Amino acid sequence: MDTKKTKKPSNHIAMEPNEKFIVVLSYVVLTILCLLCLLPCLHVVSKAVSSHAAVTAGTVYFWPQGFQLEALKYVLLETDFLVALKNSVLVTVIGVACSMSITILFAYPLSKQQLKGRRFFLILCIIAMVFAGGMVPTYMVFRTLNLLNHRAALIVPHLCNIFNLFIIKNYFEGLPESVEESARIDGAGDFRILISIVCPMSKPVLATVSLLYAITYWNNYFDAMLYITDNALQTLQVYLKNVTNNVGLIADMLQRDSGMSISTDGLTACAVTLTLIPIILVYPFIQRFMVKGITIGSVKG
Repeated sequence: MDTKKTKKPSNHIAMEPNEKFIVVLSYVVLTILCLLCLLPCLHVVSKAVSSHAAVTAGTVYFWPQGFQLEALKYVLLETDFLVALKNSVLVTVIGVACSMSITILFAYPLSKQQLKGRRFFLILCIIAMVFAGGMVPTYMVFRTLNLLNHRAALIVPHLCNIFNLFIIKNYFEGLPESVEESARIDGAGDFRILISIVCPMSKPVLATVSLLYAITYWNNYFDAMLYITDNALQTLQVYLKNVTNNVGLIADMLQRDSGMSISTDGLTACAVTLTLIPIILVYPFIQRFMVKGITIGSVKG
């Protein structure tokens, strides 16, 4: 009886030395790029939870020194921060919902070759992407429409991004026509097909574009500075600017009134950290759709 074990054929394909070098080099470059992205964030978070003495001495780099949460508690419970957080969340949620609705309703008919005037509308989209009205005309329009000091002024300028529109349009063009034809045979209309068939099949690209819109609304600073003067409507980005400009006065006030010893850099780091947390928490839930959505939506058509 033969007791020798037969080796199973390996599916591994041996790489050439130059291929191994390219793979190793790729990992090294990607690791360096990841560190370049993560280390500044880690430095800010470390400062936010480090003691006043450590931050002032400049000994905080990528790990907290003298762990404390006093600065975070102050910023988190501060009235202006809570108001700005509420405004940013409202603008982002409503803005993403409106932008996605308009972009999808615009992209779906443009993805159909049989649409009359399709070429004309595509040319208009390209012109709108290249040429913008400008800051002064937009401000005059908003003033005429009484949209100054209104949350709508932070949403309307970004309702339909042409780049996002083309991503979704190209993705729709890659969907099988047979599925829509079967639905039409069963009596479904265009809107029913879009809602019940096309959108569920397009989750990757819709999640990707939703995140792009969310980042746009969340990080919107210029529009809030230009169109909003009421402090009750300011967003987190404006709040962060105000904290940065007045951080010395805030630190002195806390030291005088409550005996809290918080460095100016630590207070700024706390505001930055709390501003970043919400968008960071959203990203992991749709990250798996990002690469697929952008890749497919950008190469088809």
